[in-house]
Amino acid sequence: MNNEEIYFNLNPVNFFIVSGLVQNFILAGILFFRKAETQLASRFLSITIFIVNAHITYLMVLDTNFDTIFPTSLWVPYSYLTAIGPLIYFYTQALINTNFNISSVQIKHFIPVMVEVALQTVIIVDSSSKDQMFYNSSLYFYIIPLLYTWTAGSILYYLHLSLDIINDYDKWVFKNFSNLKEITLKWLRKFIVYYRLLWMIWIPVGALFLLFFRFQLQYLFVVLTLYVLILLLTYLTLWIGLEGLGLRNFVFIGYNSKKVENKNFRKLTHNEIQEYVERITKLMVKEKIYLNENLSLKEMSSYLEADPNLISFILNNHLEKNFYDFINSYRIEEVKNKLNDANYKDLTLLGIALESGFNSKTTFNRVFKKVTGITPTKFQKERNTSLK
Repeated sequence: MNNEEIYFNLNPVNFFIVSGLVQNFILAGILFFRKAETQLASRFLSITIFIVNAHITYLMVLDTNFDTIFPTSLWVPYSYLTAIGPLIYFYTQALINTNFNISSVQIKHFIPVMVEVALQTVIIVDSSSKDQMFYNSSLYFYIIPLLYTWTAGSILYYLHLSLDIINDYDKWVFKNFSNLKEITLKWLRKFIVYYRLLWMIWIPVGALFLLFFRFQLQYLFVVLTLYVLILLLTYLTLWIGLEGLGLRNFVFIGYNSKKVENKNFRKLTHNEIQEYVERITKLMVKEKIYLNENLSLKEMSSYLEADPNLISFILNNHLEKNFYDFINSYRIEEVKNKLNDANYKDLTLLGIALESGFNSKTTFNRVFKKVTGITPTKFQKERNTSLK
């Protein structure tokens, strides 16, 4: 190749990608070194962002012709993709359990990435000894498809495990809390679902592209497809990093993943169960403890001087509601009562909701529609029409 044919290819799209990479690297550094209750989780997330960035950086090195201008830029391994699945899995665990630590046994989850780096080193040594570009080595065409296949399986497996952890956590939260603000992991579930889908699309497409097309601009449709996927991957990674950085308000609630035995609760007689149901009902109707927006199962059980597991058992098996739904059903009735009370006529619908134990408009609207089948606004309109 003549010198005049070598040029640095920087276009608006890859410039936007590179700017995203710079932001991600900065964000990864901030997450790794920041002091917070989520420090271990932040470091798992930081390393995940760094690894995804390293992979995309390799693609940008090829796309901008940086590898042609500086061939030694490919003399380092860029791919650590088999670590992404385990890192997100451990991030999820560390996020909900501040006592979580990596043990020597769990290090085995990162053996594949050690193999991945070793295989890339073999390709680099082989290509440099033959004075070839890294991606022109004959070993590249055998090893890279295997690594991409393993990566796909790894991401599917570990992200599935992560979703299982989140599902178990959310079930536990619904059984123990009436206010889900700052304690649910809905955002993380959404990220994992999107990330898993994106990687399942990216891995086969990326593998074909790296092996056969190599950012050749004559394949415009293929290049545009890759650009879109890389942009999505870059900025979805940036989004989760920003979410992780913004977890200052996340409330750690002493999550216990171990299933609690029912302690022979099923052996309780009908009269004993009925007595607890009556006590619970009286507590709701007379004391109106549901007006406390942060009411928890533990706090309610202290009023009843009973085992929280017993109260949870009665709610779930005899009243057929988890704690969250049970408390909020009373809050909805409280809203309805206040709408008919002249003392609250000057309050807005949201104001009445907040007076009834809800802590946000979004939660109120969602719960109200779930319980009544219609939105609060429609309910109020129908009520006003019937009073005319």
